[in-house]
Amino acid sequence: MRILLAALSITLLAACTPAHRIDTGGPESITTTSQIDIQDVQDASASMIESLLRSGHFQQFAATHGRPPILLFKDGAIVNDTTTRLSMPLLTGDIKAELVNSGVVQLATTYAGVSGRVQDQDAAAHARRQALRSQSPEGDATPDFSLTGTIVEHSSRAGNTHQLDVQFQMTLTNWSNSLAQWTDTKKVSKQGDKPAVGL
Repeated sequence: MRILLAALSITLLAACTPAHRIDTGGPESITTTSQIDIQDVQDASASMIESLLRSGHFQQFAATHGRPPILLFKDGAIVNDTTTRLSMPLLTGDIKAELVNSGVVQLATTYAGVSGRVQDQDAAAHARRQALRSQSPEGDATPDFSLTGTIVEHSSRAGNTHQLDVQFQMTLTNWSNSLAQWTDTKKVSKQGDKPAVGL
């Protein structure tokens, strides 16, 4: 009996995974189908910002105006319309760092009480007109572009298998004409019947 209990204890201890540090968003991260995971956020932000910087819009502006453009990217500019309660700095922090460190754009995080969201076109247009009216000869920090985004999801189930489809979308809007200059979408689909590590 004692031998059996000892063998069972060893088996249980072997089955446990002791706490240890892993790379954030790395291959050892837990993948779930019930919510958005950190690796989903990191992959989406990296992919879309790379696409934005490769688009050449900021470089074209700089060549025409002799200075890097001012980009408005406010807190709340990315709308999370999912059931997952995301800590948005996990997403926006990486985006801000990539933009600032790129050297091709000047990043503004506040301006004239405008949220920067696409839904606030009237407020943005009014703030832009007011800023241009009061612009000093030296110029002010009136944004040239704004960056906004949305996160949406769709959940489905077949028997014990659960599938989660998540879509990250970002749009660059030109403040001189309110037209979209660039947009990109990153889709993530996950399927399974239980959480897993490293998938």
